[in-house]
Amino acid sequence: MKVSLVALNAKYSHSSLALRYLKHYLQPSFRNVDTLEFNINQNPGMMLAEIVSRNPDVVGFSCYIWNIEVILPLVSSLRKVCPQTTIILGGPEVSFDTEYWLQRYPEIDYLIAGEGEEALRMFLEQYEETQGSLDMAKLDGIPGLVYRQGGRVVSNPHQPLDLACIPPIYTGDLGELRNKIVYYETTRGCPYSCAYCLSSVMGGVRKFPEERARAELRALAETGVEQVRFVDRTFNYDAKRAYELLKFMMELDTTTRFQLEVSGDLLTPEILELLQSAPENRFQFEIGVQSTNPETLEAVSRRTDLRRLTEVVKFLKEKTTVRVLLDLIAGLPEEGFWRFGESFDHVYALEPDRIHLGFLKLLRGSGLRHEAERFGCVYTERAPYEVLQTKDLSFGEISRLKVIEDLVDKFYGPRFERSLEYLCRNGRSPFAFFNELAERWEEVGYHWLSHSLSGLYRALWELCGSDDEHPDLLPWLCYDFRMNEPRKMTPAWMGGRSDRSLENELIQSGRLLEMLPELEGLGPREIGRKIFVETLDFRKGTEQVLFYFPSEDTVARPLRLA
Repeated sequence: MKVSLVALNAKYSHSSLALRYLKHYLQPSFRNVDTLEFNINQNPGMMLAEIVSRNPDVVGFSCYIWNIEVILPLVSSLRKVCPQTTIILGGPEVSFDTEYWLQRYPEIDYLIAGEGEEALRMFLEQYEETQGSLDMAKLDGIPGLVYRQGGRVVSNPHQPLDLACIPPIYTGDLGELRNKIVYYETTRGCPYSCAYCLSSVMGGVRKFPEERARAELRALAETGVEQVRFVDRTFNYDAKRAYELLKFMMELDTTTRFQLEVSGDLLTPEILELLQSAPENRFQFEIGVQSTNPETLEAVSRRTDLRRLTEVVKFLKEKTTVRVLLDLIAGLPEEGFWRFGESFDHVYALEPDRIHLGFLKLLRGSGLRHEAERFGCVYTERAPYEVLQTKDLSFGEISRLKVIEDLVDKFYGPRFERSLEYLCRNGRSPFAFFNELAERWEEVGYHWLSHSLSGLYRALWELCGSDDEHPDLLPWLCYDFRMNEPRKMTPAWMGGRSDRSLENELIQSGRLLEMLPELEGLGPREIGRKIFVETLDFRKGTEQVLFYFPSEDTVARPLRLA
């Protein structure tokens, strides 16, 4: 019996956690199991050819909202080319509304709803015993299996798995994961019951053995994985366990970065004190704020102490090297356009490293999907089931928020830090600024175009620089450009020079070594590659600034020249 397990990842740099679990769990019983990982941007015809070339008896697909619309046509084509192959689908996207999937898509033979390790093992065991002629009467003991019987769809009940019985999945030679993003979990389930999330209907929290987690995390770090991205829904729900694992990861000798989803208001003083000594670039925390509107949080059954969360984020930014990502969700119940703007301004004021503005998706099986009519939610029929409008937010307003999301992704962050600070000075609402920028962006058709990094600087100047209220935007754009570009010459429209006369004069005068003694011993050419001098014409007067790049992968050190 030949079994092929297939995953379609969102990006080439990603790897499938589900396939690793399944393959390692099946290995003791079935040796002829191979895994195929593609990404959703690859040619479907080539994916199909690769699957068919394995001549599998059973093909299993791992299904999520981001890949289901690619998988379904692939399954249809596979059925036509390999009519005798058994096709089974699993994963979050097909674990709910199971009758819909089997009634709508006859080419799917079976589904596994929920955890798949033991269910797939039992299914393959019966498949092998009967040489593919499965006895439907014996399928009722396989947890989570969904199948057709006598013209109806039968769904077997779930049975939570003892996580200690799942073998480690990151052992041996992990070289193929070097410089990749690897997904990892130390728990399954979630202690919360947010109405928009599937974790709320998957049961309580279960833990993998802590020693196993330590061994696998050490192996990934020693391999040189670029990033370990935890999928634990709330990593720090157990403060003591979180403390011990964070301490362990801090002590590893590695360049690997660990990204964790944490509940900001649950980070204890002990954990915060620990994080003050975390190495640079070791941790990235994703904290879901989602909304600051009490009515919205109540409507989606989300408990958050916003005051405590605010204190924690400020502490992380001021006292630690932890990168902080804050999430908001547009389209939640009871939150209109400008009330969402208040949530945005609150998050913006915390100065996170990144703001992720997402849009509500009414996932199959989620509580909010069942209450869609109550909140006037209209959403797309096909995955990812994104909300188009609600009773509080019109389609036009959501469309505008889409443009704002794009602009926040483009402009928020260190590349435009001082320019945005200038544009939002004197207490101006950042949300109001981005809304105005979005309006102008659409008016000139920029939302249809791709923009280079240099083009973004020019676009911001064109759309905002002509206003009388922003006379100093150009020098601040030049400042931001120079802080982040160690190789490029300053564009002429910013006032950039075509020669290096100011730099050469500074080097020859000897003043430079007085300011930067670490350059002693370097030749003029090498020094010249590390410095830029810019004359910034502010309304209050002209300033000359030296931008020094210690290395090409860092931002500049600005030094004012008298």
